[in-house]
Amino acid sequence: MPLNRPAAATLDARSLHPATKTAQIVEAFDRLQIGGALEIAEETDPRALRNELAQLRPGRFSWDARNLGGNRWTVRLERIDEHADALGFLSHVAAFTAAKAATVKELAAQMSERNYRAGDTIFDEGELWPYLGIVKEGKIIYTLLSPDGKTHTIGERLSHDTLNESGTFDGGGATTRAEALTDATIVTLPSEAVIHAARSDAELALGFLIASSQARRRSIDTIADLAFAHVLQRVAKFLLGYARASVGMARGLPGVENLSQAQIAAAAGTVRDMAARALLRLKTAGALELDRGRVRAIDRARLEAFAHNVPAPPV
Repeated sequence: MPLNRPAAATLDARSLHPATKTAQIVEAFDRLQIGGALEIAEETDPRALRNELAQLRPGRFSWDARNLGGNRWTVRLERIDEHADALGFLSHVAAFTAAKAATVKELAAQMSERNYRAGDTIFDEGELWPYLGIVKEGKIIYTLLSPDGKTHTIGERLSHDTLNESGTFDGGGATTRAEALTDATIVTLPSEAVIHAARSDAELALGFLIASSQARRRSIDTIADLAFAHVLQRVAKFLLGYARASVGMARGLPGVENLSQAQIAAAAGTVRDMAARALLRLKTAGALELDRGRVRAIDRARLEAFAHNVPAPPV
């Protein structure tokens, strides 16, 4: 029998006022018992909500966000036991949630943990890394290195997110470099064991197919931004992930103050000088506050205007 996925309470975040949005979501989440779930309807990438919840309720939730196209997102939050064993942890990874209990149990017995310091490389682009990785703690970034030495950050992975899916299933080298942005703990599963399990458990295979489809959507969004959005838009979109769901200027989410201009440039697919100009433009427009070149506070509404290339609200 597949693992049961409990029915979820629902919340339409599109109708919530920005000033109280996060508080209402947290309140609804806190009413859940362990194992309970909350499904949230959104119209924009909910990355900022995830970062905010990671600060407010660390280790207490699993996250499954899906881009359905047409400005439709759905997020499933499940309240989990932060002290769960290996089996409990693995059962809350999105690709594994509908797998057979026996499948998850067998794979959990083969899990290992590895600890990394901030800045450590987990695997390099092209490396034959023989594992499926899963983030247990910390934040991982995916980067690409151009022939002339420029780095482009193409995504981040947080708790319960998988790493090296392509290398696991096609047997090739890693498509990107994975680096620990913070101190991190990674769970590893032998690739051969994951492939064997997927062959015998259709729901697990389907879970990975859904994850692959979502990764493709993210890739298309990244390509579209690089092809059609100017640098100012790309910098604004990246920084939205660190903007609180509040009205007016508010301190950015943890981690934003540690981002160098070079890191922001890499995430926006540009060079440091261009990113610096974009940050200054956003500061002048009242969308950001800077402290020695680092982002300290963000006005979400004004930053969103730049991200979507629409007129900013009046000062």
